[in-house]
Amino acid sequence: MGFIGGDKHGRRGVASRAAVAAICAALVVSCTSGSRDSGRREPADARQFDLLVSEQNGYYYHPFLRQEPAGPQAQSYALRTLAELGRDPRTGMAGERVASFRREALEASPLWGREWLVPLWRTGAREALGAGDAADVNRLRAAGGWYVDPALGDDGDAARLGATWAALEVLDALGRLPELPAADRAATVSWLRATAGRVRALDQAGALARSLHLLKEPVPAPLTRIEAPRTDDFADLTPETRAVRLDDTYSYVLLQEAAGKRPAVERRIWEPVLRDGAATLPYEQLHNLVHILKAAGSPNSAFAPVLKRLDGERLDDGTVRDPDAYLGSPDASLFVQRLRALAGWSREDPALLTALRREETSGEAGQEGPERLNRAALRTVTEGGGDASGPARQLCADPRVLPATVTETNATPWQRTALTCTDAGVTTGVPEIGRWRADTPERVVAAATVVVGLADSGRRDAVPSWIDAGTLKRWALHPDRFTSVYGYALVVRAYALLGGRLDAALREALGRGVTPYEGCPGLPGLYRVGGGDEACDLKTTWSVWTLDRQLDGAMGWLPAGATKHGK
Repeated sequence: MGFIGGDKHGRRGVASRAAVAAICAALVVSCTSGSRDSGRREPADARQFDLLVSEQNGYYYHPFLRQEPAGPQAQSYALRTLAELGRDPRTGMAGERVASFRREALEASPLWGREWLVPLWRTGAREALGAGDAADVNRLRAAGGWYVDPALGDDGDAARLGATWAALEVLDALGRLPELPAADRAATVSWLRATAGRVRALDQAGALARSLHLLKEPVPAPLTRIEAPRTDDFADLTPETRAVRLDDTYSYVLLQEAAGKRPAVERRIWEPVLRDGAATLPYEQLHNLVHILKAAGSPNSAFAPVLKRLDGERLDDGTVRDPDAYLGSPDASLFVQRLRALAGWSREDPALLTALRREETSGEAGQEGPERLNRAALRTVTEGGGDASGPARQLCADPRVLPATVTETNATPWQRTALTCTDAGVTTGVPEIGRWRADTPERVVAAATVVVGLADSGRRDAVPSWIDAGTLKRWALHPDRFTSVYGYALVVRAYALLGGRLDAALREALGRGVTPYEGCPGLPGLYRVGGGDEACDLKTTWSVWTLDRQLDGAMGWLPAGATKHGK
């Protein structure tokens, strides 16, 4: 994601929580565990939800996010790593998505943002950078020879070095460094050499050396004599300082490479970190570690786990996903808990309750009615039920939250809110229900939604007489008329609730309309949206599992063993 800050030259200097955890695990030291299992024994199908835990906030995230590419910064490092390992990554992003990436990157930083876009540009997304970028970069040049990145909010030597490094990388990638006026080039070189005498930190030394290298200038000898960061004390460092040690070692390697020297890096320390952290390190730390070990002469076999991970995260357009960046939500977490209940799995989840408390005490929790209701329901189902809270009862009685009148246009939000009220322990009244002709797929789904919503609220007896099984059956036999598995499954479920039978014709229709959409990478038990959308979806899975539960497991869509123990 677009992030500026951390170390003094404008790149991320402190590892993220995921990076710290990975380094911690790799060195087998005492760390805080993020495990969700709390010592419980769960079937493999139940553990697939662990894949959806957000590193950002501890909630579960919607799996369709896994079809979204990593942001510009993470994408940049992933593609660089593939290239460094001898791959020739190619991307085929749609123009609109490239434009979105560019906006996000430049909003974060006009210099580092462009530097992040270079790998995308090189791998085929030519719209990521254009002819005007070199001119825009040079407009950020100061008379003293350095560049200024307004995103850094700092104009000291460290910030100037970082901005200058980024600017020169962009100009070099675009082939525009040779066009730099001689006077401007001389001013930059003069400033860099003068700054070298004041540089002590490795990150600044690496930025300075790399800048000189790009300008085809020698690195001052005193800088080349800086020693590699220690590794003999590595096991005694805190997780945070281990991550900083990794960043410093990367800067040291850049410095030595710029000077034409072989870095003196201790492979026996860093190779185990790469081996054990390859699957979990954020892309920037992964890239830095790969670069360090490539420079140190590690064999190709050492990088096999990295390639396995990156190949597994590639999307159809050649970009990579970044699950560590996905933001979880109470809404997605509530669907996970509903699915656990359907399968008969425990909904005990202390880490989820921790995430909920953290959001509510942070002052950043959304205060709109639906958001507050989602949190109330999530707390109720995760803590094991009990009486509904006063706020939940008030929200479910508020027509601005739960509509008092249901029409074909608001049937879906009414049903989902009514379901959430039920999860929160609130008994809701029967709304006033309009009437419409069930003569299009959209109107049929709306009618089915009314039936399902009333049934899930314990008011099955209140289904209006104009919605009947005969009308629904004519649609239930034709899944091809619907644009989503979710909508089709609701129609069949409503038909069954109104007395419809699972005969041979309906079983065959369900086999065409639902069964082919089971499974996604890493999530074999979930269902895809359908209608041309291959993303996995918790809501769709809830619809399918609930239908199979209603049919006494006749279709085999529920996880193994769920028919006897689910609710």
